[in-house]
Amino acid sequence: MIFIIGAGLAIAAGIVGWISYRSKLGHSVLGGLAAIAIFLASTVIATAATRTIMDNTVYMTEIHSVLESPTFIISTGYLMVYGLARIVAGIGRGTART
Repeated sequence: MIFIIGAGLAIAAGIVGWISYRSKLGHSVLGGLAAIAIFLASTVIATAATRTIMDNTVYMTEIHSVLESPTFIISTGYLMVYGLARIVAGIGRGTART
């Protein structure tokens, strides 16, 4: 199952990369979709993490303890904002093709 998921992701990434390389419009559309996807995922993640912390319902297994880490919260929050800003800044800006 992990192999199938990994292969699917690699194929999808190759298709997205090919479309972005071949078409300026495709590059812009895919960039816009990526920005929307990051925004939506960030909102869901932040809402769930905030609710879990505020309700004090963090189940203390090893994986869930990350939700109580200020380093995790601050760094992922920054990366979500930074990633979204980079995608938005790159939308419509073509890359040099030789």
